[in-house]
Amino acid sequence: MPDRFGSYTLHEELGTGGMASVHLADWQAQGGIRRRVALKRLYRHIADVPELLAMFIDEARLARYLRHPNIAQVYEFGRISGTYFIAFEFVPGPTVQQLVRQCDAHVGPIPIPVVLDLACQACDALDHAHDLCDEEGQPLGIVHRDVSPQNLIVSNAGFVKLIDFGLAKAKHSSVQSQAGIIKGKLNYVAPEYIAGALDARCDLWAIGVVLHELLSGRRLFDANDNFTTLDRVRNMPIPPPSQFNPEVAPVLDDIVLTALQRDPKKRWQKAAVMRTALENHARRLAPQPISKSQLVAWVEWAFAQKQKLREDSGISALHDILESEQIHTVDEFEDAATAFIKLPASSAAMLERRRESSLLLPVGEAMLKRRRQARVWPWVLGVLALTAGALAALAKLGVISSPHL
Repeated sequence: MPDRFGSYTLHEELGTGGMASVHLADWQAQGGIRRRVALKRLYRHIADVPELLAMFIDEARLARYLRHPNIAQVYEFGRISGTYFIAFEFVPGPTVQQLVRQCDAHVGPIPIPVVLDLACQACDALDHAHDLCDEEGQPLGIVHRDVSPQNLIVSNAGFVKLIDFGLAKAKHSSVQSQAGIIKGKLNYVAPEYIAGALDARCDLWAIGVVLHELLSGRRLFDANDNFTTLDRVRNMPIPPPSQFNPEVAPVLDDIVLTALQRDPKKRWQKAAVMRTALENHARRLAPQPISKSQLVAWVEWAFAQKQKLREDSGISALHDILESEQIHTVDEFEDAATAFIKLPASSAAMLERRRESSLLLPVGEAMLKRRRQARVWPWVLGVLALTAGALAALAKLGVISSPHL
């Protein structure tokens, strides 16, 4: 039988860390509302350390201000039988890290329009967190400090969710950071943070690293030991993503390399400004951005692959999805933030047929041009048939005469 924890029914363990464990749980809220949540519970021996307990409480305190579609919501915080807990929105879907691993193994490069959509949504989450104020209108000064592929989830509703504000730093935090202690994953920490300076631009550096890795298909600063990783973060010349992916345009190189300026003053200063630059480039690639349902359909297609495909198969599948008229849109659901996108059987079969044929199809504008032409010919033939019929009818009525009618 599932364990009980207050009003929570515990199911499988989702993860463990040095301070807490996280379980999938059903929550019976007041008013009879039932929610599926991710229940984070602080280990009891950790609660005996005042500084670590204060960090856990800070996470819950900050989370009450965070209300955004691209941030996992906190429903409840408290203590039951001496155990402190936080109940988070459970976000079904893969992390960006899991998506990268799946594509590396079976699909090939993630299409650039998908990468841009993921990055834009992550910037939206950070813009909300960075600009938050308290009840008196004073800036909270929130810095996530742990932006990484592991902490970005692509939900089954097409929303990229930033999770785990456990290391987040606020201006008026009850816990003062110790000098020389770096919190977060070293591959994604900003150079100035290594030297002891921390502000919102450190999160934008991290997004730049994530974006570079998604576009290039390789880790940027990864090394065999922490010392070498930190040295690379501080000193390694950063190549443009186009060096590894020729599909990356110069303007996109500039956006990424601006985020990775080691001088924070030369970096993007606001997440919203970086997001605008990414969105403008996405619109140059396609007038209409990828919808939530199209993102979900592509991610589902990627995880359905069990054998290595040609490297252009991912973009071929994306073209098929963008052109398909059979996929439901998120707007059809009452609550887009918690909806699950479900493809009808006919759409699933269509995608499978197109997946198989995509192995033989070229990718790019020529392919799209041929498809547009293929759609035009039935209309042309139909118009010609109607015209011939009309002329025949007029000839019979004596309105016109022709030796050919």
